[in-house]
Amino acid sequence: MQTIPSWLFCWQWIAAVLTLGASAASAMPIIIALTLATGRRGQARLCAYGARTLARCAAGLAVLGPLLAAGSVLALLASIRSTEQMFEGVSLWMPAMLPYTTAVAAWLAGIICLLLYLAADRAAPVPQAAQDYWQPGQIGLRVGLALLAALCFFAAQVLPNWPFSGLPQGLSMGDVALAVLPKTLHDYFTALAPAGSVALIILSLVARNRGAAFTLADEQRAARWCALWAMVGFIPRCIDRWGLVIGFSLRQGPLPQGLAEQAMGLVPTTLAIACWVALFVLRAPRKFYWLNVLGLLLLVLGASFPFLLALGR
Repeated sequence: MQTIPSWLFCWQWIAAVLTLGASAASAMPIIIALTLATGRRGQARLCAYGARTLARCAAGLAVLGPLLAAGSVLALLASIRSTEQMFEGVSLWMPAMLPYTTAVAAWLAGIICLLLYLAADRAAPVPQAAQDYWQPGQIGLRVGLALLAALCFFAAQVLPNWPFSGLPQGLSMGDVALAVLPKTLHDYFTALAPAGSVALIILSLVARNRGAAFTLADEQRAARWCALWAMVGFIPRCIDRWGLVIGFSLRQGPLPQGLAEQAMGLVPTTLAIACWVALFVLRAPRKFYWLNVLGLLLLVLGASFPFLLALGR
């Protein structure tokens, strides 16, 4: 059985956990755009405040994206080359490096979009209390910048899987796109779960430090909105994976190797969904915010499960 250096094992474990933060940042612009859109029916000031807070959080967390991409390159080079020759003959524009280089560029472009969003939000007029909903054309620029940031972050997840070195034999560009894009879309939707969970943690901190910024009813409405995204993010993946596990279990004959381990790895994610469902159904009172923290810790456990399993072998 092939073994890997302990430092590489530790880096892969750390990267798997930090990827949750980068994933949360990548999906937050979608929540920001939808949060602004809900202000058309009222509560525009609350929506603007929440979207602004999420944009700041997303811009900070998105820094993990370029750092993880750079770390992956360094880990790859260090694992196949000696320290003295690690960068010899390596160019950022060579085909083997383009997946990482373009991904870093996409992450940085998304961060710039979020910074432009914050500048546009700072310059925008505050809705009046007597007319607390958006006027026509008042949020178009901010929604556009949020969606552009989401597109950049989505591209940052597509590009590492794109065959810059050449198309696989027998496959066309359309075949590659059909292989890469659906999986990335599925992963991107899944990123809504950590994004909603982190948003709820930010909300709880803001409510504790600046309780007068909004009423308790506003806080519960915002908390349910965050819990909704945390809840729906992982539901399609869980249904898909549990369906495979149950289908193989009901089939006659020996079970595929690793099926039990896959089922065990789904347990933390399923319990995390249960935490966010409970928060949403209970209308997210403050005394149950610990369920969100528990859900996020379960996601960390799920990301760590393959490495814990490897340590136990």
